[in-house]
Amino acid sequence: MNTHSQKIRNFRHKSQEGTVRGVRVIYGDRASVDLIAQSQMDFIYLDQQHGTITTRDIYEITAMVAPYDLAVLVRTPDNGATSIGLALDAGAHGVLAPEIESASQARELVASTRFPPAGARSWGGFAAGQSGYSSQKDFVDPICWALIESKSALDEVEKIVQVEGVDGIYVGRFDLALSMSISPDNIATDTLLIAQIHTILQQAKAAGLPAGTSGDFSTLADQGFRILTVRSELELLSVGLQKYLKD
Repeated sequence: MNTHSQKIRNFRHKSQEGTVRGVRVIYGDRASVDLIAQSQMDFIYLDQQHGTITTRDIYEITAMVAPYDLAVLVRTPDNGATSIGLALDAGAHGVLAPEIESASQARELVASTRFPPAGARSWGGFAAGQSGYSSQKDFVDPICWALIESKSALDEVEKIVQVEGVDGIYVGRFDLALSMSISPDNIATDTLLIAQIHTILQQAKAAGLPAGTSGDFSTLADQGFRILTVRSELELLSVGLQKYLKD
C-alpha cells in the first residue's frame, strides 16, 4: 500500500508525464467510490462546491481507498485557505480550487497548501494517522489544480500557469460558457468558446502543465486534455442504464 506521501508523488508524476483519468464524485456513496477505486481510474475528485461532500466524507473516503492506487482530490467550496486546509487536514492528496481568476489568487492557492515558511497553511494533522507523515520533514506538497471558469480569468491564464506550485489547470466549461453569454448547450459547437479553450490548452502546454475537464475521454484526449474526468458518478450509472435499455 502506498503511503499518503507516495501517492502524491506518484500521481504528480503520472499527471506531469502522461494522461490521468478520474471521476467527479458529488454524493460520496461509499459503495460507488469503492467500485471506482477498484477500476483503472487514477483519481477521484470529491466535489464540495456543487455536491454534498462533507469534511467527514473526505476523511472516511480517503481512508477507505488507501489500499488502492487512487488519488483523492477535493474541489473545495471556495478558494479560501480555511476550506483548502480542512480538505488537506482530512487526508486529501490535493485540491481543485474554484474561481481562480488571477496570478495573485493562484499564489494564494498554493500558499494555502504549503506550511510556513513556503506558505501559510496551518498545522492541523487530525488525519495524521492515515496521512503517512507526522512531522513537517515528512511532508510532500499536495497536488494543486486551478479551476478556470470565468471570462475574467481568460486574460490571466498565461500568468496563472507560470505560478510555481500550480500542478494543473482545470477548465470549467459550463461556467466559462455562461460567463461569455453562451448557452451550456452549445459548449461543443460554439466557435468562440472552443477557441478560448484551445488557447487555455496551449498556454498550459507551453508552461508544461496538464489541462483537464470532463466529458468523453477519447474526444478530450484528441483535443489535447490530459486530465480526463467523468462528469459524475451518476453519469456512470446513467450510461450503464442506457446500455441495458438498448440491449
